[in-house]
Amino acid sequence: MDYLKEEIPDSQNPDEELELYGFYIYGSKYFTKEAKGKKTVKIELSNFVAQSLFHLVNGTNNSKRIIKIQRRTGEKYIVEVQSSEMKLDAFEVILKSVQCTFFGNNYQLKRIFGHWMDFEVQANVIDTLGWNKEHQIYSFANAVFSSKNKILQVNDVGIIDDPDNEKQKYYLPAFGMAHINNPDFDGERKFIYIEGKLNFEQWSKLYFEAFEANGGIAILYLILSVFWDIVFEQVGFFPFLFLFGAYGTGKTTLVENLLRLFGKDYIGIPLNNATQVGLSRTIASRNNSIFYLKEYTQETDEANQDLLLTAYDGSGRATGVKSNDNKTRVAMVKSSIILDGNHLPTQKTAVLSRMVLLNFENNKFSDAQRKAFDELERNHDKGFGKVLTDILQHREHFRKHFKKTFDENMKEIREIIKADFAERTLKHVALLLTPAKLLIKKLQLPFSFNEITNIVVDNAIEQNRLLKQTDEITIFWTAFAWGVKHGNLIEYKRDEVSDNRKNSHFNIKWDESKEPILQIKLPGIFPEYVRYCKNNGQRFLDHNSLKMLLTSKSYQPFIPNLQKKRGDAYTDFYFGSCYQFRLQSSENGYSINEVEINM
Repeated sequence: MDYLKEEIPDSQNPDEELELYGFYIYGSKYFTKEAKGKKTVKIELSNFVAQSLFHLVNGTNNSKRIIKIQRRTGEKYIVEVQSSEMKLDAFEVILKSVQCTFFGNNYQLKRIFGHWMDFEVQANVIDTLGWNKEHQIYSFANAVFSSKNKILQVNDVGIIDDPDNEKQKYYLPAFGMAHINNPDFDGERKFIYIEGKLNFEQWSKLYFEAFEANGGIAILYLILSVFWDIVFEQVGFFPFLFLFGAYGTGKTTLVENLLRLFGKDYIGIPLNNATQVGLSRTIASRNNSIFYLKEYTQETDEANQDLLLTAYDGSGRATGVKSNDNKTRVAMVKSSIILDGNHLPTQKTAVLSRMVLLNFENNKFSDAQRKAFDELERNHDKGFGKVLTDILQHREHFRKHFKKTFDENMKEIREIIKADFAERTLKHVALLLTPAKLLIKKLQLPFSFNEITNIVVDNAIEQNRLLKQTDEITIFWTAFAWGVKHGNLIEYKRDEVSDNRKNSHFNIKWDESKEPILQIKLPGIFPEYVRYCKNNGQRFLDHNSLKMLLTSKSYQPFIPNLQKKRGDAYTDFYFGSCYQFRLQSSENGYSINEVEINM
């Protein structure tokens, strides 16, 4: 039905309607009649007529209505009106915005309102996108996926009719005519259903070919995210996915090709520009979805780090919300969170332990990867909505069997993994493998269960190794910074007459782009490192193990030596044989591995 085109007709029986309602319609205006002495006089009440199309039920005493207003000159408007605005002065303000006015009194307006209410239809307001527990639907800004596994599209005023339940109607304000130019809904208008041509089997095959092992884990994480409420309700936690690696290794494209399942909101939120209040409210606006938080660094606001800690186990932050009951609301995180960064977030172990890490090292891709990626690129503007609904249709099966399958995985993983793993890491492995075991045949996943098990377990082993490595390297740089600060480690100095090359331990130089480089002589620094560890009760590595960690290809600050036949050590013309590392400028000097070094 085109609500805007349909005319509000004049009264067929004016005298009868006047008797029943206290007014009648003529020439797209409201009229009444009053006795003036012995005469009955026609009184013009307005320059418009209107009707309440829908009463929007939102669980408060200040519900809204969608009202169509038709001016006497024929123009029509759709407005959204709160119950508190349905009184003469407040309603007159709304009327003036569409060049209308009411000439009558408060009683006459109330009689008109009462007439509207007799014919309006109730619709449920969908305020939070994603999974809606009350109505058992998955809601986009422009459509819902019903409990009968059907996509139902929004009409021109923002209403969705459910063909399987004639009495059930939903209101999606972002695409309602009343908000067509309202910038407050710009964010919601990105979370939309775009069907596309690829189904889950086709999309996941391309995705796995393009992103290989990391793509396989991301597919499992996507399925878990779509059923976030089931996962949290039954096991009480939901890990973050952290993508780390250098620029150009595929982190962003991996996430964007996931987010396109949910419409056009695939850019992500820069963490260092976000306040905790703004971030928590944004994340709380959708259920069973994915949020992409970009550029996690050591400068990431402490409050945002705390938000991540609470989001892991579903707790939220208290916020004051204007409502009719004056109750405090809690902004609950009910979606998964993917983060990225160029380095591991080592400064907060509690955050790290709540993450599944994906390491992106390679910026060279095979022909098969490029071909699959190009095919995804050709299709992503057409949408991947069908991929998402292919997952959603298995919700009930997932709900019934999730916990049992998770428990089975935990038992099996304990037998497979003999390494010294934290209990939380084991749970993350078991969790990732649960959708693989549950849905591998129903969804036609692009890998066998054994194949993806090996991928997930190997990734966990690598994560465990990296975390250990990072901790040990951090201790080394902390010892180095302590030695520099207390004068035990000497900086290289040179003038026209002499230098202190034989006694020095480190040197600062700059590359062609004016970025600082730290050169160190490890044999001379090693005794200071051991002394620091002993004095502070830290475990220290032997010289060779320390050298292997510092010069590992996966350790990003290390600058590999490109001189022929020189090994990992670089030979500087003045300073001599050394290892080179990239420094980051900080407020108090330099930093490396999140450790500040004051030189």
